[in-house]
Amino acid sequence: MHLFIEVLTLLFFLGFVAHAVVRWGAAGAAFFAAMLLLGFLRENFVVLRDILYGFVPLRLMLGRAPLIASIIWGYSIYAAVVWAEAVSGERYGARRPSGRFLALVSLFMIALACFYEPFLALIGMARWQEGTRSVLGVPLITWIGYPSLAVLFLLLWAWAMERGSNLKRAVALLIPLPFLAVGHALGLQALKSGLGL
Repeated sequence: MHLFIEVLTLLFFLGFVAHAVVRWGAAGAAFFAAMLLLGFLRENFVVLRDILYGFVPLRLMLGRAPLIASIIWGYSIYAAVVWAEAVSGERYGARRPSGRFLALVSLFMIALACFYEPFLALIGMARWQEGTRSVLGVPLITWIGYPSLAVLFLLLWAWAMERGSNLKRAVALLIPLPFLAVGHALGLQALKSGLGL
């Protein structure tokens, strides 16, 4: 069952990459490459520091973390962008998104948390720290974690894309990205511990 879910997630990821490339060209591929790096760094940091949650042993790994954990952020955030575009009529791209757009992305990410988390618990793929508070099988911290990572990444991407050349864009994105990945995980763990979530 786990291998099926891993392969299915990989196929969704590749399908969403193709969709982004058709829509945005090379920028779509770069968008997903950046989100893959973000997911890889964040999830491997979570595993190495043993914070927030852990994983059951899975077959497809990327570093110390399951591949599924690294790639699910990318297609989830992209799906949120596509949904927010459809609802708001605003197109996401090389400019800073509006507050309304980011609120819609946040709502979509919270809805995903409400689907993903009970499902992952049902099939035994993810294990939250002992004492994590949940409502209807959804850890409360995910209502903060899912949307905050999406919003912060989208703001970082838009800020980096405002730079004049591809080299400046890459530098503006790749230097802060590891800090976002690690800072998000550490910040959530501190918030979770501090608020008893």
